[in-house]
Amino acid sequence: MPLSIKQKQVLGVTTIVALVVIGLSVLQVGTLVRVLLEQGSARAEFVASSVVHQTSGAVLSHETAYQDIRSSPQVRLALETAIYSPEVLYAAIVDRTRTVIAANDPAQVGKTLPRGEDLMALVNAPGYQQVRAVYAEGRTFEWRQPLALDDEPFGEICIGLNTIFVRRELERPLLSAGVAVSLALLISVMVAMALAQIVLRPIHVITSGLSRLGRGEIVTQLDLRDEEFRGLGDVFDQVSAQLQSAIGEGPKRAQLADLTRRVASLGRLTAGVAHEVKNPLNAMTIHLELLKQKLASPEPASANRHVEVIGNEIRRLDDVVQGFLKFVRPEDVTLAPVKTMALVTSVLDAVRVEAEKGGVACEHACQDPNLAIEGDEPLLRQALLNLAQNAVQAMPRGGKLRIACAVGRDGRVEIRVQDTGEGIAPEHLARIFDLYFTTKKRGSGIGLSLVFRTIQLHNGDIDVESTVGTGTTFVIKLPRAR
Repeated sequence: MPLSIKQKQVLGVTTIVALVVIGLSVLQVGTLVRVLLEQGSARAEFVASSVVHQTSGAVLSHETAYQDIRSSPQVRLALETAIYSPEVLYAAIVDRTRTVIAANDPAQVGKTLPRGEDLMALVNAPGYQQVRAVYAEGRTFEWRQPLALDDEPFGEICIGLNTIFVRRELERPLLSAGVAVSLALLISVMVAMALAQIVLRPIHVITSGLSRLGRGEIVTQLDLRDEEFRGLGDVFDQVSAQLQSAIGEGPKRAQLADLTRRVASLGRLTAGVAHEVKNPLNAMTIHLELLKQKLASPEPASANRHVEVIGNEIRRLDDVVQGFLKFVRPEDVTLAPVKTMALVTSVLDAVRVEAEKGGVACEHACQDPNLAIEGDEPLLRQALLNLAQNAVQAMPRGGKLRIACAVGRDGRVEIRVQDTGEGIAPEHLARIFDLYFTTKKRGSGIGLSLVFRTIQLHNGDIDVESTVGTGTTFVIKLPRAR
């Protein structure tokens, strides 16, 4: 399944952040491993120096060197003290054949000590080799210090270390790094989604404009505020102007354009009527046939279920017809100046109780209290109330409902009903104003159609911009009151 532009952008930003954070974390862990190994090496060197000092004082002559070392309580104490460090596995004095002369474990005396890996070689190795060695099982590293008697090589002092102590010291930093990586990824996803919403807004506006042209709304302008897309908006406006010129000039052109828009709107709104009527008729036809068969059988009493189904379908068909009649019934529209801020405030007051129960904050962004539109206040209030209620219902986990009003670029009053809800799927955007179309389980599919019809009666336009998971914005444009 191909990724959308938004998914690609979120994935790209998250990947970049993840690589940077993981790289820095690996660098930090490598540095910490090197520091811990150097500290272990320093402790081993200190222990070996202490053993050398005690050995030098214990040996009386070459002939009795072995016996002197083994019988010296100071040497034995120095070797036994070495293993109190958690990383030290053993401490021993060996001759040139690696036969143990003395050790922290007396049972090892006289045995051959296996040769461990050189600790200094690991300390000087590259970081990735150090990390690999630290997490390898069963590896013992050894600090070796030559031992001489009267400037003649005698043997070595060997301090064995296990790198498990480094792993233990790394547990807390690794946990902190994991938390940091998780938080960075979470923040990057949130930032990427916000950026995607900003970047993709012009695309939604362009798609909406093309849809309006397809519905026959020739007078179409794109609200592209971004500098990068403003040139594209100008081209779109030129195409729209050329279509207007192709239709004609003067009053006839305006009448034809208006007629085209209204016919397209009517066809769009009534597209679902045939489907809604056909479904109950088909069901009644099937159950009438089954009823006919039941009445001809020896047990006609079992036909009651089919009669009940037919009755339900008749009531359903009546609801469809009544809804359609309500939709097509002429409205008495009384036009008068309607102050936009007062209208928006009354709508928000009406939905505020329901919104607060669902954790939805309501706010308006109307600056001019004298800004007015030419319209029928009860009809416009009902249309905005319908949009506000839908917005609240689209935010079951809370959010923000914002209604803004201002004068648009074309001189009409622009009202924006914006929510931060679940959004509308792209495949549904083109049909949300269709009569009887709904995505709700118990929706009638009439509400948004009536809103669309109300705006059309006021010679206005309504459009929608939506992104799944981010929210929806309904944009209404109405004539300004003279």
